[in-house]
Formats: sequence, C-alpha cells, structure tokens
Amino acid sequence: MAESAVNAVLGNLSHLAVRESTFLCAVTLEVGLLRDELKRLQAYLKDADSKWRSGNVRVAVLVSQIRDVAYEAQNVIEAADYMEKRNRLKRGFMGAISRYARLPSDLVTLHSVGAKIQRVKRKLTDIFASAANLEIHLGDTSVVEDEFPTDFGHMHQNSDDDIFMVGFEDEHKEIVDKLVDNEEMLSAVSIVAMGGAGKTTLARKVYTSSRVKEHFNTVAWVTVSQTFKGIELLKDIMKQIIEDKDGCGEIDKMDEYQVGKKIHDLLLQKRYLVVLDDVWKPNTWEQLNRTVKAFPDATNGSRVLLTTQKEDVANHVQMPTHVHHLKKLDETRSWEIFSSISLPSYKRSVIDDVNEFEKLGRKLAEKCDGLPLALAILGGYLAKNLNIEAWSYVLLGWASIEDSKMMRDILARSYKDLSSHYLRSCFLYLAAFPEDFVISVSDLIDLWIAEGLIPHIPNHKPEEIARMYVTELAQRSLVQVVGRSKGHRWIQRIQLHDILREWCIEEARQDGFLDVNTEITGHASHLTHLYNSTSCF
Repeated sequence: MAESAVNAVLGNLSHLAVRESTFLCAVTLEVGLLRDELKRLQAYLKDADSKWRSGNVRVAVLVSQIRDVAYEAQNVIEAADYMEKRNRLKRGFMGAISRYARLPSDLVTLHSVGAKIQRVKRKLTDIFASAANLEIHLGDTSVVEDEFPTDFGHMHQNSDDDIFMVGFEDEHKEIVDKLVDNEEMLSAVSIVAMGGAGKTTLARKVYTSSRVKEHFNTVAWVTVSQTFKGIELLKDIMKQIIEDKDGCGEIDKMDEYQVGKKIHDLLLQKRYLVVLDDVWKPNTWEQLNRTVKAFPDATNGSRVLLTTQKEDVANHVQMPTHVHHLKKLDETRSWEIFSSISLPSYKRSVIDDVNEFEKLGRKLAEKCDGLPLALAILGGYLAKNLNIEAWSYVLLGWASIEDSKMMRDILARSYKDLSSHYLRSCFLYLAAFPEDFVISVSDLIDLWIAEGLIPHIPNHKPEEIARMYVTELAQRSLVQVVGRSKGHRWIQRIQLHDILREWCIEEARQDGFLDVNTEITGHASHLTHLYNSTSCF
C-alpha cells in the first residue's frame, strides 16, 4: 500500500517536473539573454553618464530610465537565480516530495518571472531607441569596468575639524570661558547660526577641549534633530554618564520616568555638561524633563551647551542663557579655509600658475558668503579640477545664481563631478540613514557591497574600492569625518550634514534611486570616545 502511494506521488511528480523543467529552461535562457542586454545597458549608461556630466540636459531622463530598468532587471535575475539554486538543493526522496509540494507555486513564479523579463526587454528596446535619437552610440559591449579611483595619497594633515576652526578661535575661547566660569547656578550657552555656518564643529571642539574635560566630572552629547523621541535621547545620555557600562542593557528596558529619575540621581552629585546639538523645537528642554526633572541644579556650575538655527529656541530654555551668535567668516579667514582645501601645499609645488589660481580663488571664496560648509565643498570640487578654465567657468556662472540657491549649485557641481555613477549612487545611499546619524564606515562598506553599488575592478577587492570611495567623499567635504583609527588614521565614522542630506534625499527621489520616510528618532552622536574611552557603544 505504501509502495503504491509512493509510486503515485513519484509518477505525478515526474509529470509535473517535466512542465517545471520546460519552464525553467526557457526562463533560464531568457535570463541569460537579459544578462547580455544588461552588458549593453552598462555600455549605454557609461556613455550617457559622460554626456550628462558634460551638461546634456536631455540625457538626464534617459539616465533615470536606464537606472530604473537596471534595478528591475536585477530583481528578475535574482528571483530566477534563487529558484535555480533552490532546485539544485532538492535531492533524494524528501527533496522530491518538497519539490512536488511547492511545484504549483513554483510554476506561478516561473510564469511571473518570464512575464517580467518580457516587460524589461520591451523597456530596453524603448531605451535603446531613445539613446539612438540622442546620438548616444553603443560602444564595446564587454563588461564595463569602472576607473580605479586616484588621488587618495593625501588628506588634511591636521584634525578634520582643525581646518574648519579657522576664524573661530576667539569664539571658541569665549564659549569655553562661559562654560567654566564661577557661576554656580545651572545655566546654558546657546550657539545660534544658519545651516552650514559651523555650529556643530565649534561645539565639538569646545566639548573636547582640555579645559572642559578638566572642569566637568561628566559630559554627554546628543544630537536632537528635527524629529526625536525624548525617551531615546535620555537613554543615550544615561548610557554615557553611568560608570558601570555593563548596565547599559538594562537602560533599554526602562520607561521615561525611570530613566529621567536615574539621570537626576547620577548627576545630582556631579558637575556636568550636556550638549544638545541641532535643536529645532523651543520645547525640547521641557520634553526632556516632562516626567521628572532629569537635569538637577545642584548649584555646582553644571552647564548645558545647545546649538540651533533658531534664536527663539535658544531663548526658550528655562534657565539663565548666554546666546552666542556665530559670525560668518570674513574675507581673510574664508580664503584661508578655501585655499587650504582647493590649493593644498602638496599640490602647489606642481602648479605653474599658482598666482592665477589664487586670484580666481579669492573671488570664488568671497562668493561663499563666509559659510565654512560652502567653502569646503566648493574647495573640494575645485581641488579635483585644477585647471584655470574650470575655475573661470565656475566664477563666470556665478552671476546667474541666486544667493538662496548658492549651496545647491555648489552641491550639484560636486556631485556631478564624482568620478562614476557608482560613486554617485554610493553618495545618494547615505540619504537612507537617519538625520545626524553617525555612520560606521565598515558597516557602510558592507551595505554598499551587498546592494551591488561597488563595481568589479580587476586586481582590487570590493572593500578596497569602497574605502577609496569614502576617502574621495571626505576629500570633497561631502561627508564629515568624525572618527579615525589611531594607527593608520583610516576613516572609521562619518556623518552627513543636514543640508547635504536634504539635497541627497531630493536627488535620490528624483532619480528613482530610493525614497526616505521621516521617522521620529533619538540617538546620540558617537562623540563620547573623544572625551572618555569607556562607553556603551
């Protein structure tokens, strides 16, 4: 009886397996053809990409279409590959039973994959026709290799923040003096300025200064951002101030009252400094103290340091507050930052007409309106384009740019100048991280590779290419370096400025590369290690 049942199952399985094999062979053939089409697509993309970078506006739509169909084709190929690999694993009697059980759904999936391949091929036909109309000629259809990144031998010799502290030395001293003065009441210092003016950089230098480290018993830094959860910020603060780091896991289980009460008890006997970076809402301080007064006034000289773009936020904190309006850089200091990036000393020795570059550079630096971020990004772009024509072209085009669009134009120039569409995709990918999030470079590299954003280049590992990409983004000041290894000074942690993140989100959506949903978050910047090597991170 059992033998008859098995024979019946195997008979039906054999009949259906023929149908599955027929479909699978047909789909596998189509997948192979689709892979070949994608090679042609890569050739088109490289040609279209170069024309887009040279200013051919009509090509922008084609590039977007190419990306869309490439993503769709990749998904289809991955689905077919998965089925093929899974079927190879189904061996023996139990494997046969498993295949029989799944056969109806597998046949549906095969039909679906086949239909999707046909849809992709129709889209490819339309794209190739459009490319022909735009006179984008198909080159070599072999696998397109990306150029290996170059010019990574030099980085700023000083700390990554030092170069941006030019012109802020007096303000740095003023803020530190205010924090460590003899006033015993709990009070605040608020740094107020527009985006890109250097608030966070200045606050970070204050936070890590020797006078601050010696004066305060404990410190904590949290980045608040436009959306936040008070309880998450409190948990981050508590993880930084507790002495028993083994207890970090218990903090996540606490409710808001418990965390606030614990912070209060820990800080009651200590002179503390809490930094609230990037505050947007006037009631942020009240939100952090709503269930219990988490930050006590023990009349021992404790302080709160706050950075914000809004003066009403700075004045709303319910304690004595010194509001420090961060000044824009003057012409001399703007040139000092700009020249150190666009004309670094190691390049000056090989430039014949340095004086001509300096003449143009001073005019360009003046156009940046004293904003360190604009100076850094434009300087990074021009450092990669060391020819008089490029610098003159930027200066001549400035007359048509409104002041409000100045930063966007600088960003667009630097983005478009990135060496490949792979690198541009890697940059846009950063928009997927939360606002003000400190990104681990090792984790980012793993994500880039997993997402297929790192090209295959002979004799070079994907990790090596990815690390080169991080370095180029840092050289261009498109990312902020917030942590390096002690020995080799490799970049370990980076952060994306709010202005750059907003631009990336818009560009990524427009490109169809990714979409970003805003969620309420609360997280601490990984700056604690700069003050104390013992932390919960």
